Amino acid sequence: MIESQISRGPAFQWFARFVVGIAILLVWWGAATTTKQAGMVFADWPLSLGTVNPPGWLEHMIPFLEHSHRLLAKLVGVLVLVLFSWAYVRNGRRALEVAGIVVLLAVVLGFYIAAGSERFDVMAKQRLLLIAAGLSILPVGWLVWSWRSRGWDPVQKLTALALLMVTTQAIFGGLRVTEISNAFAVIHGCFAQCFFCVLILIVMVSAPGWRNAGFTVSRELLGRSRKAGVLLVGLVLMQLIFGASMRHFHRHALPDDGLFLTQGRWIPSFEDPMIAMLFLHKFTAFSVFFFVLGMALTLGGGTGNPALRRLSTPGRHALAILILLCLQISLGLLVIGTSKSFWVTNVHVLNGLVILALSFVFAVRAIRGRDVDGLQAVS
Repeated sequence: MIESQISRGPAFQWFARFVVGIAILLVWWGAATTTKQAGMVFADWPLSLGTVNPPGWLEHMIPFLEHSHRLLAKLVGVLVLVLFSWAYVRNGRRALEVAGIVVLLAVVLGFYIAAGSERFDVMAKQRLLLIAAGLSILPVGWLVWSWRSRGWDPVQKLTALALLMVTTQAIFGGLRVTEISNAFAVIHGCFAQCFFCVLILIVMVSAPGWRNAGFTVSRELLGRSRKAGVLLVGLVLMQLIFGASMRHFHRHALPDDGLFLTQGRWIPSFEDPMIAMLFLHKFTAFSVFFFVLGMALTLGGGTGNPALRRLSTPGRHALAILILLCLQISLGLLVIGTSKSFWVTNVHVLNGLVILALSFVFAVRAIRGRDVDGLQAVS
């Protein structure tokens, strides 16, 4: 079990929630940028047309979406740095360490930026990418060593992880542009969801009620909740990967307009990769729905003891996810029916993020859960 060693005040908690709110806006903005196919409107990175603010970006929708997405991403990076500094810095020595890590991350980013700017010499680009990848080992090694050997409390560990993740996310976004890579676009989109889950966990761990954040249910129900929570997060992440692959590898229209069938069949031919992705996206959506329906039915009542039924919060949590899944499937059908309407598609992506967040919170609460029978025996 993760236990916090340093008490965090309400100001830190509110700031962490604020960072989560801006991250939600950033994910939505990224979805809007992808829906409008604005991700490659600027061929350079991190600048746009070689400037901090390109001319006319506020006057036209496509450059506005992409450039404002970049500005929001930079803002989130700064906020995460503040979050880590707030959690970690207690004296001048630690402040110098944070400054050193920032410089190291800036150097790593600098080599990736230099590699992206190299458009003519392939060998030079490869050398720069190799140097950047080698230097990337240093902050990762610092994080692993600090987690294992320095006695950091959980908030410090998680905010440091978030700092490295937001830097990695920026690199993925830059490589997507400079290498004109749909694969990096998919990685960039999916990694954003994982980064968001870490921010959610920071909010949970830094909250005053973290020690009692887990489900308090019977031993049998607790075991089932833990298994179901981990499987659910895995299924939702798989669903997001299929959806991101469809959005980035097939941008102009849907590969098929069937609401439930694909190519007029329940199981289509997999010769076209995009048809396969569309089918898997639909299939996984209904698989997740029925899985959560089963969770709500099997976890809702606990055992035959009425007192335990009142404690059976996993079932209520699963029911909330089930309601969102009904909305998500309806939005997905509307995406097909409206030929990828801008607003419907973006709400579909945002609702998917909420489903992932609730699924992740369910898994965390289940893992931290307590056996009510054991508690009653102790009391």
